[in-house]
Amino acid sequence: MSFMIFWIPLFIIINSRNFKLIDCVCTLPTVLDGNVWDSRRGTVVFSNSNLELTSGWEVSGFSQTWSIFTCIESDSNHWLFQSVNSEEVYGPKYYGFYCVRYTKITDYSYYYYLDSDIEEIVNYIRLSFIEESVANAGVTISSVCNPTSGPSAEEFHVLVKENRQADVKQLFPAALMGVYAYTATDASSSGICGTGSVWDACTIKTTILFNYTQCSTQMFGSTDGEFYATKYVTSGSTSYVIIINGDSTTSTRFTCLAVSGSSVSSNPGSCEKGQVATSRTSDAASLLISLSVYESTQATPASPSYVMIIVGVVVALIVLIACVIGCKIYHKYKKKSKVQNGNEENANNPGNDPSAANVEAGSLTPREINNSLQSIEKQVPPLNAKYISHDHQ
Repeated sequence: MSFMIFWIPLFIIINSRNFKLIDCVCTLPTVLDGNVWDSRRGTVVFSNSNLELTSGWEVSGFSQTWSIFTCIESDSNHWLFQSVNSEEVYGPKYYGFYCVRYTKITDYSYYYYLDSDIEEIVNYIRLSFIEESVANAGVTISSVCNPTSGPSAEEFHVLVKENRQADVKQLFPAALMGVYAYTATDASSSGICGTGSVWDACTIKTTILFNYTQCSTQMFGSTDGEFYATKYVTSGSTSYVIIINGDSTTSTRFTCLAVSGSSVSSNPGSCEKGQVATSRTSDAASLLISLSVYESTQATPASPSYVMIIVGVVVALIVLIACVIGCKIYHKYKKKSKVQNGNEENANNPGNDPSAANVEAGSLTPREINNSLQSIEKQVPPLNAKYISHDHQ
């Protein structure tokens, strides 16, 4: 009996030490602390210091619940979470394991796939159950994250730090970048919105803006009609993008849009496995949307920032052209004025003409004066001979 008393605490100590050693090989990004928005499960709660996901990823089946998960191992693109509790299912006890294959998008967002097979007993969630004795012997990423039938391209999910939706914007797929009129069909009606409605993902290529003035029906649970792209993937001719609501107060945080050509289907939260762009999903809130090129009856006003830039450039060009023309006119006027001033000065003061002989009064000798007079006499034309003969008669 004494042996049994000794052996039991020793077993607990060894397992406790091993569990702590496994804990130490997991590292979670610091942003995964406190409240985090998850496109798959809504708001989840991380405790980074304890490496735990304390709320939001619980699963239930066979009247059992696995609620809290601890990260026991990580590598460059996986986090392996093990449930804190093991529960009995048909006799043996089982731990639940989430194998999270992650990729960083921004400082405040990640997208991930669950690398496990689908478990029907817990509402078709991708989760691995491992019998208690096997789990206690030690499990690793390589032994758990090897599903027989893994997730398809559209089965990705997004994590966004709470209230950081404006900091995680990404580009939309090309098929959604434009200004469109849209017609939506929900579970009970068709022809919602239509001609004149505005779906604008062109003005800001990371944002969809719905004009509720032209069609008042709220889209995807948004009161202000503003959504940001968080991540998209493309498979074949279909692109899948998870959008996040710009309104922090809404209960509908994420929506998946599958788009192919002019056809779009929506699904609340993450994308549904097998979702296609041409039909609604199994969710009652799913929409089927048809896009067409938007035709406005009036000119669409340019963005204020672009208007200011254009006005600034035009004003600068006008000022530059005016300066050039002014300089040319000024130099031309100055040159012409200089020439005119010189001519007037020469006309008023002929003695100042450089080409005229500079003669000073009293500087000529008598002889020079006489020669000058003779020269003048020679220039006088001869008298008419007719008048001379008359005089002699």
